[in-house]
Amino acid sequence: MRLKIGFAGLLLIFLLSCIHPAIAQQSADPLTGTWKGDWGPSATDRNSVTIELKWNGKTLTGTVNPGPDAILIETASFDPQTMKIHLEANYAPRNLRYVVDGTVEKDKISGTWNHPRRKGDFQVSREVTKSESNAAPKPNLSGLKADERKVIEYLLKDWREGVEDYSITAMDIAMEALRLPPSSGMRFRIGNYIKNHPELDETLRQWGWQTVVLTPDEKLVARAIVNRERDKQKRPTKSELATLVGISEKDSEEAVRTLARFGILKRDRSVGGVGYVAAAPRYLNWQPWLDFQFHRITLSSGRVFCVN
Repeated sequence: MRLKIGFAGLLLIFLLSCIHPAIAQQSADPLTGTWKGDWGPSATDRNSVTIELKWNGKTLTGTVNPGPDAILIETASFDPQTMKIHLEANYAPRNLRYVVDGTVEKDKISGTWNHPRRKGDFQVSREVTKSESNAAPKPNLSGLKADERKVIEYLLKDWREGVEDYSITAMDIAMEALRLPPSSGMRFRIGNYIKNHPELDETLRQWGWQTVVLTPDEKLVARAIVNRERDKQKRPTKSELATLVGISEKDSEEAVRTLARFGILKRDRSVGGVGYVAAAPRYLNWQPWLDFQFHRITLSSGRVFCVN
């Protein structure tokens, strides 16, 4: 028997075949949830951000940095056809109106922001709860050498196991635990990878990459320099800096070079002393990135980690 399809049936088939894939995603709710990442005017000046969004299929609402200082998103729109999102919010303390435009790609949103004084870019990733995933996604570590991948994998495992006991392990601890020889080149490659991948773990989004990438001595060196700059005092000389931190001049010089490579300090011979200043205004008020210190713990099992 030959099946007859009328005009209405053909029209329905045609319309179904033309549905944009984004509309299919809409049923899976591409927006509702908690998004975390960073924003800033440049690659070296970044700020952590958390965005709560709720999408009912027609209306988009949300807040930025939920909590006592939450910022209400006053204007929001989302186009399922193009996966474009538009947000506007007022930051009352500075009387600034932020305008944000981005594109949703699976569980990531990236785009641009601006206010009357500055502009820049942002990137956020949607958090996956334990109920949504039985196992944490395996990170893409392509581009890293074998030992460098081991350090990242060690850190991720330790951070996730330490969720309940509030332990956090820094990069230098991981390298020591893996018995890897100290190498400024390796540290920079691993640290730069961590810096550019906040989606790796909640630890990075909460505490900042600086907290886990820098050593305690590097944090103290940075603080000694930026504190003088913030307080408009004479910059420390190389010998003064070494004395302040309690390390050798050679180690203090290496710390300054590392901080400059990571974009925390920048060269400015005109200020005198060691000749470096904060690379971004936010480092003049360094909490928590340069403030958080660790106490090393070694268990009888041999596991080494840190607690605050």
